[in-house]
Formats: sequence, structure tokens, C-alpha cells
Amino acid sequence: MYSTLIKPAGKIIKYLFRDYRKKIPLDEKVKLNFKEKKLLHNLKIHGYAVIENFASEETCVHFIKKIDYIFENYPTKIWKDDQKSDNRIFGAQIADKKIMEYFNDNFIKKIGEAYLGFKIKNFMTMANRVTFSSNNNGSGNGWHKDAYRKQFKSMLYLNNVDNNNGPFQLLKKSNKIFNLIKVAIKLQKTYPDTRFSENEIEKISRSEDVITLDGRRGTLILFDPSLTHRGSPLKSSRRYALTNYYESLHNFDAHSNHYKPKFDLE
Repeated sequence: MYSTLIKPAGKIIKYLFRDYRKKIPLDEKVKLNFKEKKLLHNLKIHGYAVIENFASEETCVHFIKKIDYIFENYPTKIWKDDQKSDNRIFGAQIADKKIMEYFNDNFIKKIGEAYLGFKIKNFMTMANRVTFSSNNNGSGNGWHKDAYRKQFKSMLYLNNVDNNNGPFQLLKKSNKIFNLIKVAIKLQKTYPDTRFSENEIEKISRSEDVITLDGRRGTLILFDPSLTHRGSPLKSSRRYALTNYYESLHNFDAHSNHYKPKFDLE
């Protein structure tokens, strides 16, 4: 009985150890200034960090216009969820020079490598437009992890985001190893099952464990997607965002191939 209960936890530990051995280390320690060290501290302690006014209003408006243009003129290139509320362009960097600048941003990559401690590469920028509907699940189709291992992403809010239009939410410390093990035992859930129902979230967390990240347009969120997270369901309006997907070099080909064919205008 006991061995059956702890088996999911053992599977997670085995998975994390196997992944750690494959990592390609940095050639030298990443050098950070005081503000960058503060961001790194927040990532290490909380799993996320927020930068206000990372992008200008003009830049965000440009991104929104470009996204709307693609959605309206290339509907077959768009991924949609079952409710047709969450609409995505995978590989949006191909469609616009300014999005490509965000895709190639060295500052974001620098913070990511300092956090993870190994070499990473961005394989995709995902453009996201989520629109209110009566049965929408927000962005990402509910609570989930991208993986159980340590990872890194950046999300840029392109319009003002508050409690009404689907702010990013995460569960406090849900990326920490002791919480991974606790959840695995309590829910009998483990790798590769990364999705959580509302009922499961209630079993493993308290209301104060849910962190909601509102922000004005231009706000950048750096986060570890091994945190349990979601874009919350919209109560009204829309939410626009651009998300960079970074991956370790040893896992890069497998994850970049997963999202092929990438977006193109042909």
C-alpha cells in the first residue's frame, strides 16, 4: 500500500535526475547588474518576476495590429481551442520584424540562463488573443504545468490586463520539489500528466496560494512554467500577449519539432 502511494513521487524524482544529467552547462557564470540580480532572486524564490514598462505603448499597439491582421487574413494558420476563445499563432516571430526583435531579446535570454544555469535557446514566440465567451477557459485551457522540470518563459502583456480579461495566475511554490512530491502522493498524479482540474487545485492549495498578475500593457512576466499556472477565464473583453518559449540546448530539437509546421504567410 505504502509503496503504491509513493510510486508517483519516485517517478518524478527519476525524471528530474535524468533531465539534469543531460544539461549543457554555461561556459562561464552570467554577469548581472543590481536590477538583474533582483529579478533573478525573485525567479529563484517565487518562480516569477515582473518588469513594468518593458515595451512601449507604441510597440504594443503595433503588435496588436499585426496580430489582428493575421487572424483576419490568414484564418487557416491560427490554432483555436474548442471554445474558439483562445487563438494562437505559433512561430509569430516569422511574421513581423518587431516580434522577431522580442524573439531575439538578449536581456531576457540572459536572465533565463542565469536562472536555469545552463544554455538555452528560444524556439518560438507565440502570439495569443483570448476573447471572452460564456464558456471560455482562459488561456492554456485551465491549470497546468508545461513540465515538471525547471524551465523558463517570458510573457509580454500587449493590452491592460486586470481581473476581468484573463490575467496570468500561478500557484505559489508549486515548482518546488517538496510540493511536486506532495501533489504526486496526494493526487496520485505524476509525469507526464501535467493538467489539473479545479477540484484537484482545491485539494492541493488554499485561495491565498493563487497569485494573480495584473499589469498594464508593456508589462513583462518572466516565469518558470513548471509552476502550476493558467491564463484565468475572461469575464469580458480580450487579452493580447506574446510569449517566448525557451528550451535547453539538449532538449531544443525535440520541442521545436513539436510545434512544426511553424506559422508562415505562404
